[in-house]
Amino acid sequence: MGNISLAVLVLAGTLLVFTDAPERIRALIDDSIHTGQQLATAGDLRSISTMLDIQYVKQGRYPAEERFEAWMAATFKENHAGDLARDHWGNPYVYTVIDQGRGYILRSAGADGLLGTEDDMWVTGP
Repeated sequence: MGNISLAVLVLAGTLLVFTDAPERIRALIDDSIHTGQQLATAGDLRSISTMLDIQYVKQGRYPAEERFEAWMAATFKENHAGDLARDHWGNPYVYTVIDQGRGYILRSAGADGLLGTEDDMWVTGP
């Protein structure tokens, strides 16, 4: 039985080497990582948006654009997971105050790192 198992393993390994299975496995892993980055970034956008809205309720205003990074550091100071001012592709979030300070847009440039493309993610508030 041991020799048969070994033969099956050798045959399976040979098939993996001589087929496109490694590429398909690599593509599946890459897709899984990308989906994870999208989900994590979406969660961060929602969390940051919630905190921005709490800031507005407490202070009557959203943080100024030029103070966004400092506001993020102060608001999420207990975070030990990484830089929350960056999405899960390593790009900084882009925060824009709109409607004369009564709203905002918080954007992630997505996987390609370019704003204004299909993979952008964003939330608006309130």
